[in-house]
Amino acid sequence: MTSAREVVEPHIEALLKEAETARLSTDAVARILFERAIRIWRDIRKPEDIRAELLEAAEHLDPDEDFMFMRP
Repeated sequence: MTSAREVVEPHIEALLKEAETARLSTDAVARILFERAIRIWRDIRKPEDIRAELLEAAEHLDPDEDFMFMRP
């Protein structure tokens, strides 16, 4: 069975390569992806659920700490 990560990751890698070729800021690309993720979540999740997810992610920004997005 194919996972969501297996489907999405190659597209993100291709997007980042294309953005690099076009000399686009990776920060700008990340902001657009983040904006899109929020819009997707708004269609399927409650605002308090999205907020909890974002707070959990913010609490685990240390690059030396393993973290994966998980639904609360």
